[in-house]
Amino acid sequence: MPTSAPVPGGRARLSEEVYRRLRADIIDGVILAGSPLVEDEIAERLGVSRTPVRESIQRLAADGLAESRRRRWVVRAYSAEEVVEIYGVRAALESHAARLAALNASDAQRAEIEAQRELMTTEDASVLAERAKTNDIFHDLITAASGNSRLLKDLREQRLFHFNARVASVYTAEDLNRSSRQHGALIDAVVGARPAEAAEVALEHVEFSMQLVLRKLY
Repeated sequence: MPTSAPVPGGRARLSEEVYRRLRADIIDGVILAGSPLVEDEIAERLGVSRTPVRESIQRLAADGLAESRRRRWVVRAYSAEEVVEIYGVRAALESHAARLAALNASDAQRAEIEAQRELMTTEDASVLAERAKTNDIFHDLITAASGNSRLLKDLREQRLFHFNARVASVYTAEDLNRSSRQHGALIDAVVGARPAEAAEVALEHVEFSMQLVLRKLY
């Protein structure tokens, strides 16, 4: 179950922290699709009143992570068709971001991306849980290097549907190896200032991720 440590702070901070915790639990698969989001239970578990919980659930609904069903809130379950649409948008954005990163990244940004190589290309299955947590950081570095702040914002919204932790838990050795090779090729292309190659590798990687999600979770 999700952590039950009390949430500290004033009302705005409480609402933000409750939202952050609930969103992370949903994205990481701690709270599964279709699970009820009961205000009283969440408030008691987190040691807060119902108000920040209610506000947080409403924000989750705006994100597309929660929905009202028969006058109660539940974690939204996405169909396979919706996943294909979500990843289709991601594929276009990630590919464009990678192309721009290869063109626009500063020397410092290229060095920072290169520094991720060991973790993001390892074929050691024991680091999968850690890599699932840092995967978005790695891709954010590439998107930030594009120089387009709107791209970064839009991609972060799309990555609410990565399912990283859930998929990582059922990776095969070949899944891990292929993902690692793609990460390595993406780093090579961005650091090496090869925009067309970076775009192609990013597109391939997102489409591979989509197939994993469909195969493992549907």
